[in-house]
Amino acid sequence: MRNRGFTLLEVLIAMVVLAISLSGIFMLLKSNIDTTGYTLRKIELLEAGGDIFYTLYVEPDIEPTPGFVKLNGYEGVKYKVTESSLGISYIKEYTLTLKKDEAEIVYNFYR
Repeated sequence: MRNRGFTLLEVLIAMVVLAISLSGIFMLLKSNIDTTGYTLRKIELLEAGGDIFYTLYVEPDIEPTPGFVKLNGYEGVKYKVTESSLGISYIKEYTLTLKKDEAEIVYNFYR
């Protein structure tokens, strides 16, 4: 009489191979989710930067911020404006820094 089926050793080896394969797939998915989240935060910072640039463009006098300030309309986004003189008549360099979690974007412009 022939025994049909798998031995316990064959089943254990198959389970180990399956577990290793699934853990690799899980790591790829987690990496993809993290990258997508970071990209979405960067896109939100770009949108917020465009809004702030428009606001700074129409204001005649730009006031530097003492530190990071919460940006209304964008959850978790903070910004900071710094000013430095270039030594050329009245031209100044402004630096706009936007942050959300670990994502950060820095713009430099002159006025």
